[in-house]
Amino acid sequence: MTTKRKPYVREMSSNWWQQIEFYRFYVIREATAIPQIWFSLVVLYGVFSLQAGPENWSNYVALLHNPIVLLINIFTLIATLFHTKTWFELAPKAVNIVIKNKKIAQESIIKLLWGITFLVTIIILAIALI
Repeated sequence: MTTKRKPYVREMSSNWWQQIEFYRFYVIREATAIPQIWFSLVVLYGVFSLQAGPENWSNYVALLHNPIVLLINIFTLIATLFHTKTWFELAPKAVNIVIKNKKIAQESIIKLLWGITFLVTIIILAIALI
């Protein structure tokens, strides 16, 4: 059976997600992955520069001293810390850790994750500066 009625198609504007705070926050959090592309490319360029010899390495270091690159790297660091913070706040909601029939508090898991992050950062810095 065919009908002459047109199917209802709900209009959807391109900025629908900006009107709801939850979706706005979600899009901003997920957009923090974009600066990670920059960081990955910079590190990859550094590895290839290191392999290519001292002259290429000095060019890489000069690139890192460029004020624009420095600003992009600072922005990338801020975006990464924001993403890490929001990810650590989501992690306890995804896992149920029960010890002796007692569920561990979300704050404890978040503090544990930050502690591990801090410890690993200190270890990496110690190895790099030796």
